[in-house]
Amino acid sequence: MKVSVYGAGNQDLYVNQLKLPEKFGGEPPYGGSRMAIEFAKAGHDVVLAEPNKNIMSDDLWKKVEDAGVKVVSDDIEAAKHGEVHILFTPFGKATFNIAKNIVEHVPENAVICNTCTVSPVVLYYSLEPILRTKRKDVGISSMHPAAVPGTPQHGHYVIGGKTTDGKELATEEQINKLVELAKSAGKEAYVVPADVSSVVADMGSLVTAVALAGVLDYYSVGRKVIKAPKKMIEHQIIMVLQTMASLVETSGIEGLLKALNPELLIKTASSMHLLEEQKDLDAALEILKNLDEELKKEAKNAEIKPTTLVAAQSLVKEIKTLIGGAAAEGAIKRSARKLFEH
Repeated sequence: MKVSVYGAGNQDLYVNQLKLPEKFGGEPPYGGSRMAIEFAKAGHDVVLAEPNKNIMSDDLWKKVEDAGVKVVSDDIEAAKHGEVHILFTPFGKATFNIAKNIVEHVPENAVICNTCTVSPVVLYYSLEPILRTKRKDVGISSMHPAAVPGTPQHGHYVIGGKTTDGKELATEEQINKLVELAKSAGKEAYVVPADVSSVVADMGSLVTAVALAGVLDYYSVGRKVIKAPKKMIEHQIIMVLQTMASLVETSGIEGLLKALNPELLIKTASSMHLLEEQKDLDAALEILKNLDEELKKEAKNAEIKPTTLVAAQSLVKEIKTLIGGAAAEGAIKRSARKLFEH
């Protein structure tokens, strides 16, 4: 299989700042360069595009080339090579720009994949004018390592399949090709809805794991102890998550903290400690009681900006009813790009 990887990975971040060798093990190079090495060792024809040669030392570049990886500095050269294109590129606009730069040059039926930098859905939206006209054959998915390649934790890939609302950003054949690629490198392949992949694979999975534990804790207490109706519990969970998300969007973390008032929250949440096994709540209360002084100061001075609490999915249905499906779809895409395409 012909594979193009974009971005070798910031070794200074991995080795000197995160200290991955000491904390997790493995050895440099980490990141995109390690992915390229592993794919090459699995027998694939791999090109690694990296315009900044100084991002790694000469001995690390030698490891990459000794594995059989062809290193180029030109993204277009890599674009013309691969049937699979993996963007191990900087967070935000840089990745969108690289994707827009390469999409018209990739071979027929190629698939472009994000890693930890963007949602595949938003990446699709950013390329949609081309994907719906000139390059209908190109698919969009993710080939998310969900851990830093090169560390022992990287034993799997998260691949974006059909979205939860039924959109097929890539063909079944393209998805199967990614599964085959992951397995050939000795990794487990998880195919998840494309709009869910970032939530379970990106660094934000920390938030997902902690929040999900809280959701399940309340669900258990609500059903077993309070014996509240399931629908009521779900509505309260939606209210909490939507309120927090809306405040983060308008006012940032400091504004969220100021609005929620940790002192008040500790008192009210403590009253929900109704089961011995609520270790997640114990941990959360301990964190809230020992907030960083600098963060508390920033929150005190924060501005809570105008925020409208919305029920996102209900709002989508209303907009589609009021202005029609196509117009509503356009508004939804533009708002998603505006929020996530940094």
